[in-house]
Amino acid sequence: MQYSVKKSKELSDKEIEVILKFWEVEDWYDLNSEMFKEKFKKSEFHFLQIDENIVSLARINFDFKFKIESKPYQFAEFVGFVSIEKNKGYGTILVEKTMENLREKNIEAIGFCEKDLRLFYEKTSIKILYDKADYFLEFDNNEWIKSTDNDILILNASKKTIDLLQNLEELNPAFLI
Repeated sequence: MQYSVKKSKELSDKEIEVILKFWEVEDWYDLNSEMFKEKFKKSEFHFLQIDENIVSLARINFDFKFKIESKPYQFAEFVGFVSIEKNKGYGTILVEKTMENLREKNIEAIGFCEKDLRLFYEKTSIKILYDKADYFLEFDNNEWIKSTDNDILILNASKKTIDLLQNLEELNPAFLI
């Protein structure tokens, strides 16, 4: 089993093909390798492989920004997580390795999940801020709408950051920018 981290420019065409296949985002199916690398140039990709086969993958987005009380914040965002082979523990291993990597590099990173994925994340060592993602608002169709996610995942963050996110509420939301 091999864990690796790559910047978008380091990805092979085959890796990009696997990523796009398992992300299942129709708008991105037509991206060629160069377009993909450009679109995700502010990201790194974390892989768990057995032999040459990717069994789990995730993206760390370094371009995730939001405001709380008009103050801007930027953290790395854990996103695009997929376990290709289910129920074999590969997803858990990738999450743990990714968290370790972020701690070693001292990178604060958060992620998000919907309620139906809580059980998986509860089996890892991720700290979960239950129902706090509900207070992340995104501007869409000329209005601020709630996130479809429910929980905030803390992959690596200071106490100050955790407290900031824990204090999100109806009257103290975060606005994605």
